[in-house]
Amino acid sequence: MSRRSVDLLVAYLYAAVCFAVVLAPAIAVRYTSASLNIEPAGLDLVVASGIIGGGHAVIAWLRLRCEERTAVRRLDMWIAALNALVVLALGATVLLMAVLLLFANEHAYMTNQGYPVVLLWGGVQLVAVVLAEAVGRFVFWWLEPHPQTHLHIRWRVMPAVRRPVRPRERESAGLP
Repeated sequence: MSRRSVDLLVAYLYAAVCFAVVLAPAIAVRYTSASLNIEPAGLDLVVASGIIGGGHAVIAWLRLRCEERTAVRRLDMWIAALNALVVLALGATVLLMAVLLLFANEHAYMTNQGYPVVLLWGGVQLVAVVLAEAVGRFVFWWLEPHPQTHLHIRWRVMPAVRRPVRPRERESAGLP
């Protein structure tokens, strides 16, 4: 296999893993609701997570392919990709649990008023995706070497320029 085909295959695998990480909490909720015989619960969450996960998989694939073309050191690209994946996994699970547990009374009130839970779920998943992409892009930018940019003017050392001495200055200095 050529290096290009390996890079393409790895980018597809990375996008599939990102999709699975976003979809996993919704599948866990769906499986739990099915085992407890709660019929309609969880399917809308799987659909919403699938849409968000699919969009993120495309964005992650494009980001990884762009970083493969522009990376000076390939290790920086993989470090950034793994950092983004960790943030995505934590954001898709821990952030979701924290929001659902810390604001349980507010969610119960909103649900009783008729607001769909899928909007909250999708919003939290979207925040997790945005955080993961921001971390991935920032870490890649931070690790890659940059050309030095100077915000000040570099002064060249110039030889001393002698200005002509005026007649009054000659007289005061005692020169002929």
